[in-house]
Amino acid sequence: MLLSLMAIGVMLSCASGAKTGNKAYGGLGLPTDPVPFIKAARTGTLPNGLRYYILENQKPENRAYLTLAVNAGSVLENDDEQGLAHFVEHMAFNGTERFPESELVNYLRSLGMRFGPEVNAYTGYDETVYGIEVPTELDASGHKRIPDTALAVIDDWSHAITFDPKDVDDERLVIMEEYRSRLGAMDRIRKQWLPMLFRGSPYAERSPIGLPEIIENAPASKLRNFYKTWYRADNMALILVGDFDGAALEASLASHFTIPAAETPLNRPKYDLPPPQKGFISEIFTDPELSFTAVYLYYKHGPKPRTGDLAAYREALIDMLISSMLSRRFDDAASKPETPYMGAGGGQERFGASSRYYQLFARAKAGAAEASLREMLLAKESMVRYGFTEPELDRAKRSLISNVTQLNSEKDKMESNLYIQEFTNHFLLGTTMPDIAWELEAVQRLLPGIGTKEIAAAVKDYFASEDISIFVLAPDAEQSSLPSKERIRQLVTEARKARIPAPKAELVTDRLLDETPQPGRIVNESVDPETGAILWELGNRGKVILKETANRNNEIVFYALARGGAASVPEAEDRSASLAAEMLQVSGMGPYALQDLQKKLAGKQVSMSFWTSSFLRGFQGSSTAEDLKTFFELLYLSFTQPRLDPTAVQVMLDNYRTSLMQAKENPQSLFYREVQRTMYGNHPRFIPMEAEDLGQVRIDQAMSFIQKTLNPEDYTFVFVGNVNPEDFRAYIETYVASIPRGQTLNTWADLQITRPDTLEKSLYKGKEERSTVYIGRYMPAAYTEEDSIAAAVLQEYLDIQLTEAIREKLGGVYSISAGISLSPLPPNELGMSVSFGCDPKRVSELIAAVEQEIRQVVSDPVDPGIFSKALEALKKSWETSIQHNGYIAQSYANSAVIYQVPLSRLNKRPALYDAVTPRAMQDMGRRLLQTGPTQIVLYPEQVQDR
Repeated sequence: MLLSLMAIGVMLSCASGAKTGNKAYGGLGLPTDPVPFIKAARTGTLPNGLRYYILENQKPENRAYLTLAVNAGSVLENDDEQGLAHFVEHMAFNGTERFPESELVNYLRSLGMRFGPEVNAYTGYDETVYGIEVPTELDASGHKRIPDTALAVIDDWSHAITFDPKDVDDERLVIMEEYRSRLGAMDRIRKQWLPMLFRGSPYAERSPIGLPEIIENAPASKLRNFYKTWYRADNMALILVGDFDGAALEASLASHFTIPAAETPLNRPKYDLPPPQKGFISEIFTDPELSFTAVYLYYKHGPKPRTGDLAAYREALIDMLISSMLSRRFDDAASKPETPYMGAGGGQERFGASSRYYQLFARAKAGAAEASLREMLLAKESMVRYGFTEPELDRAKRSLISNVTQLNSEKDKMESNLYIQEFTNHFLLGTTMPDIAWELEAVQRLLPGIGTKEIAAAVKDYFASEDISIFVLAPDAEQSSLPSKERIRQLVTEARKARIPAPKAELVTDRLLDETPQPGRIVNESVDPETGAILWELGNRGKVILKETANRNNEIVFYALARGGAASVPEAEDRSASLAAEMLQVSGMGPYALQDLQKKLAGKQVSMSFWTSSFLRGFQGSSTAEDLKTFFELLYLSFTQPRLDPTAVQVMLDNYRTSLMQAKENPQSLFYREVQRTMYGNHPRFIPMEAEDLGQVRIDQAMSFIQKTLNPEDYTFVFVGNVNPEDFRAYIETYVASIPRGQTLNTWADLQITRPDTLEKSLYKGKEERSTVYIGRYMPAAYTEEDSIAAAVLQEYLDIQLTEAIREKLGGVYSISAGISLSPLPPNELGMSVSFGCDPKRVSELIAAVEQEIRQVVSDPVDPGIFSKALEALKKSWETSIQHNGYIAQSYANSAVIYQVPLSRLNKRPALYDAVTPRAMQDMGRRLLQTGPTQIVLYPEQVQDR
């Protein structure tokens, strides 16, 4: 889907200036009438002035999402406070009145919530937002409720952060590591670029991360002062969404949230950029480590406050239609070899309270920055002069209606987290948030009255401003091909006078197959006794699994899997085979080029793609019940008429060549390529691709490989969701059982991969004081499900321990992650990796600390509390995952094809977690410590010179 929940409401912030009469609004109301707020939400203000939003929502089951939105960010900092808004956010996790030191994170982990994905916060220019996800519980009456302790966390964040000076000093080390993690080419350019874009406003000098000299020296008192100034009841909102009793929660809310009412009126300034002025600026930014070339054009509008009325809603629809049509034009252009850019886009951007820009941007091919800028300017001129054609508008309307219709069909199955950002935007920005059912009615009523003339008027308004900013970003290596400032100004003038042909109206039918295939047969039927899944064997020896779920109202997820991948071809053909799936994706399908296929599918809720790895291959896709016929036609075409378009493939390879050439000087790219090369023992199949290797790619070799991958006998086809077996019977027989058999590639190649043992390797690249560390261990090991589960528990346990030891106690990293897995794929091994970024001067210290922590986890008595948290995190993750059809489909395919075990493997996962003992977990660790480690460290260049 192209839209997320309530996306139209968000887009109100991007309304155009088009005008319309009252008659276009039908039964919705007058243009000045407000867009209705979502009916199911409970909203209000507590006696202390704290706003709240409450919404009962059952997806995922037994979960609640709790958010505290603070209308304060870095733009409110004084000169000597730069970075303190973000610093306060960090301190919220380091001690409150009821949760001293690490008790808050420990409590949330005890519920199975992971720090990061389910417990987190962010600071922006204008806001700071905290969020946690927690399981709900049953009260004495059997109603679902949010645990009191979880509500206490949010309450403490609003007014009871303690700012202990020792905790502040400890946390400043972590924040400096976060600052360090952002260093690099893009950060250096951003520090020059954004002040120019935001010139004349406080945003130009208030990056949310702040200044290192202030972060390193600010006393606890300054943090406390910022907190007390802006964290006040009338400047914050509670957002509570999930599977709980909303009425009971609302009734008890005031007793849980006890922040005192503000004693003085709120004086929260609202900032904007200066109004547009007649003028033109341009700037070229280069950096030796930048890994791309891009051009950005900004056309500044006059200020426009958000009104939230029907007129603005209709204008937002116009913006969305234009964005959709423009995106399609750019995609069509990017598919042509003569086009100088790899991709491009455009859309409305808002800053501050009411400032607006229209932005155009392009990612240029190597040496083509000037040509890409010219094409952007000509695309803008074409839009201004001619607008868009009727067929373009028709496809955009059909796609929009289809997307909103699909959202409406799932209105009671939407994920709770999708509502959180919408409520947050409503509080902070004043955006609208209507019911999706109302949106469907509004779209159906309003779209017929929007024609190409009104679209053209809106486009002219986008570019009416004479306040234009153009920025070019590029690696140093491309300096000789970049336009000068004078040349950029000249290109703007030339484009305004250029002769540009009007776009042609292109009609495309939605027919995919000329004739229906002759049906095959289902030759054997059974039902899996443990899962209830329906199992069919086909006459062409394909296998089908159907699993009906109630996870969504109108979603069928498809996942097909087979053994055998790119590793099965001769080594000389490896590069061609490894890129074959991408070649298919850019080429289209059957007789249709990709662009024609996409136009045929406008207004359809279907997707289909082929993928391959070294040892596996498969298809994945999705559909609604209404579009199943189209979906199965795509599946049939994928198997029977694979298409490799030489022109499209050449464009793809040219784009690859640019990306590989420009990444050569990027330190992180160099590091991760070296990690892959080293950990695979320089095996030729796994050496990262270089630009020079693209000369080995042959389209005939790729097609030969693809043809070998399309034997239906090799595949297990899994369909999960709103599956009606009787409907599917006809589709499967017609479009799957009819696929002709081919040659079999149902094997795993043994590539004889040799992993390194004990090894230390240092790389020197980069201008910043920043290191990246990788520690890896691998050893041969037979696969069992029980050992795989024990490895997963060890990973969770070690993640908790490493975060506590290396981040919290030593302040050495912003983040550190461990990966431990037991693979059934060749070369059948147990593996562990740990990676982190840090100060180059602390590399040896932190590696030693990590190694010590690993050995203590393996040898010391297991902490029962941490062990319980590890188990709980895995079980809670499973509980959420099985509520997604895609997760079930992939699990069933893996069970049938990779593991060759019963489908009930998925259902038995929680019992397997509970069966893991501390000893079994430690045994996995002891086995890993028998080998390695391999240590690879990236240092900045100046370290080598010392």
